[in-house]
Amino acid sequence: MTAGPYPYSYPISSPHPEPGVTQILFVCRANQCRSPYAEAIARRLAGDRPLRFASGGLLSGGRPMPEAGRRVAGEVGLDFSKHVSREVDLHDFGQFDVILTMAREQARELVAADPDARPRIFTLKQFARWIGANPRPDDSAVGPWLDAVAADRPAADLLGDDGADDVADPLRLPPDAWRRMIRELAANLKIVVDGLAPSRDDG
Repeated sequence: MTAGPYPYSYPISSPHPEPGVTQILFVCRANQCRSPYAEAIARRLAGDRPLRFASGGLLSGGRPMPEAGRRVAGEVGLDFSKHVSREVDLHDFGQFDVILTMAREQARELVAADPDARPRIFTLKQFARWIGANPRPDDSAVGPWLDAVAADRPAADLLGDDGADDVADPLRLPPDAWRRMIRELAANLKIVVDGLAPSRDDG
C-alpha cells in the first residue's frame, strides 16, 4: 500500500448491532465539512434517545477540518479541533440502519458499491421529507423496516444534482457559507431525529 499525503485513519465500517438502537451514518465527499457537522448536530439534537451516529467520506481519510469550519464551530458550541476525516469502507457499510448522504452523487456511489443497501440510502434532505410522509411504526427496527418499505423508490431520485436534495459544500468558502450549511443541516436533522425517535416530550 503506497503511503499517501495524509496520516492513516481507520475506515468506517458496519457497526455492531445494539438491540433497540438505530445506527445512522452520514456521508459526504471527504468527511471534512458536511458529514462531521451533521454527526455532531444530530448527536446534540438526539440527547439520550436510542440513536447512534457516525460519519465518513468517499475519499481517503486523515484530513483535518478547514480552519473556517473549525472557527465557525465555536460559534455554535462545537469543537472540531481534533477532527480527522475517515473513509467509508465501501465493502462493509450496509449494516447501518440509515445512510444519509449530503448529495445525490455520494448516494449513487454508495448504491453502486452495495446495491442491496439501496433502501437505506437517501440524501439527508430526501430522508427528512420521506420520514415525514412515512412515519416509523413504534415497534419496528429501522433498517429492516426501510428494506421493506423503501425499496421501490424511483431510481430517478438519485440522478443528477438537485439543490432540493443536496447540501451545499462550504469547502474553501468563507464563514457565511459554513453558517448557511449549519442552518440547513439543523433544520433537516431535527425532522430526521424526531422521526426516528420521538422525544418523550412529544408524546
